[in-house]
Amino acid sequence: MPAKIARLVAAYPDHLAGIEGDTLVWTDGTRMTFGAAHPARSFDAMLRSASIADQLRQTYEPGPLRQPPAPDHSPGRIRNTAFFLKMYGNCRSGPPPLRDVTWMPRTAPQSLPVTTVNDVATRLERVIDALDGLPDRFRAYLVPSAGTYNCRAVADTGLPSMHASGAAIDIAVRASDYWIWARSRGGASAYRNRVPPEIVAAFEAEKFIWGGKWYHFDTMHFEYRPELFA
Repeated sequence: MPAKIARLVAAYPDHLAGIEGDTLVWTDGTRMTFGAAHPARSFDAMLRSASIADQLRQTYEPGPLRQPPAPDHSPGRIRNTAFFLKMYGNCRSGPPPLRDVTWMPRTAPQSLPVTTVNDVATRLERVIDALDGLPDRFRAYLVPSAGTYNCRAVADTGLPSMHASGAAIDIAVRASDYWIWARSRGGASAYRNRVPPEIVAAFEAEKFIWGGKWYHFDTMHFEYRPELFA
């Protein structure tokens, strides 16, 4: 865990100053305890009330997905709410600092608001440049985007979505798969994905994680989470 905490600090240099004992120190002097990463806590419990240590328990592995994610392996879904509200702001009190980014300008231009915190807007523009250079067969997976900033909660937890921070994007819905849509009558969701690895690789190059690597899969979803990368 110390190595993961150190990686967290390194991932957000504009916000995090360092570590003192079991405390995360922000550049403005704010202090947050890591909390405990209890192995016995269920995934569902962590999903709804995560410590910063819980948030870092699962590591994101970039590169091709060779098999469906293991049960409850969803790196990035476990989030400490206070941490991200501190970093990006609470949209209920007003929108975060946003800048319009043009999604797929050479293919089907679409203006999308993205946070400027952590240079996310600039990072996404680099992703877009890579995606817009892909062959035409990839367009169906990309356009139109289903959106970026949206001051809303996650459907199954009621906690703020990364879309509420302006640090997430959903690509085209018609070529995507979502665990809730795929649930059978018995409640299980058989993993499904149609998004090509070339698209995922373009996002991962800028440290956006992909919801297709979650057990509770959301293959249209990407969010900026550099602290989770192996």
